[in-house]
Formats: sequence, C-alpha cells, structure tokens
Amino acid sequence: MHPSPGYILLLVQQPRVLGFLNELLKQCRYSVAITCSEAQAVAHTLHQPPFLIIVAGDRHHWPHLQLQELRSQANTHQITLIALTDSNAPSWVYQEDNPGFDGFLVNPISIDILSSLIHSAQARQHCYSH
Repeated sequence: MHPSPGYILLLVQQPRVLGFLNELLKQCRYSVAITCSEAQAVAHTLHQPPFLIIVAGDRHHWPHLQLQELRSQANTHQITLIALTDSNAPSWVYQEDNPGFDGFLVNPISIDILSSLIHSAQARQHCYSH
C-alpha cells in the first residue's frame, strides 16, 4: 500500500507476524507501508515520515546503526518507535540495552491495545508539530 500522510510503517523481520498485524491494522483503517529491511524503513521515513513505526522481530537481529537512524528520524519528526516481540520468546531489555525504542509490546496484541497505541502516536506527532 502506498504511504499517505498519517501512515504507519511496519518493519517486519518475520513474515508470519505480518498477516496478524496487517489484519489488525485493516480494522483500524490506517494506511500502512511494509518494509522487510531497516534500510527500506529509513528510506520511507526520509521520504515521508509516518506517525508510528512498529519493528517486529527478534531483538537479537536488530542492527543498531539502522535503528539509530530510525531513532534520529523519529526524534526529528516526533514518530513513535515501538518494538513488537514474540510471545513465545519474551526477553526483557534493560534500559541501558534499549536501542532507542519508545516502548515494547508482546505479540499477539489486541485491537484495543493497537488502537490505543495508534491514537497516542498520532496525538504525540500532532501536538509537537503545531
């Protein structure tokens, strides 16, 4: 789907997560751009910043350099940057090991939690952009 103003960017390392997230986001009726690499995600944020970036995958495979670039873009454009980890492999990240996420969610998430996250991310970006 082509990103439009007010879109959500998904960086999905595990294709099986995509179906579940995509179905939830369709219920919320927001435009979604999907990338499979950090480089693609950075390119999207440089071209047209989303209001929310969800990084889904194993935290041990998050490349810190690209995440730092996403964090930099998130700071510049008040983008909420969230990590979505798998419920069968929960692993707490100590604050000093956090590569720059605003928060962490465990998959599967409910439509209510996702909706609340989306509204919060939109409000954050809107408040800081005016």
